[in-house]
Amino acid sequence: MRKLLSIISLIFIINPVYSCPINGQDKDQLLNELCKIDVGKWSSNRLNEMIILTKFESLPLEATRKGNRTLAALTCGFKNLNIN
Repeated sequence: MRKLLSIISLIFIINPVYSCPINGQDKDQLLNELCKIDVGKWSSNRLNEMIILTKFESLPLEATRKGNRTLAALTCGFKNLNIN
């Protein structure tokens, strides 16, 4: 009974951590900085995922390294055109 009570109390005490969205100028600045890191190489899948997450706030359902590389390159290539 004591274990059950402590498990239930932990569920209510420990709330999930939600990321707070980045909006407006901060989002544009972050995207700009991320795009400058590995200019033209797009070899880091983690960096490519960060660029995609910053721009679109989610990854594609069937994400692949090649797909992530292409989407990150297009995102950074067209960022100055303000295509949303």
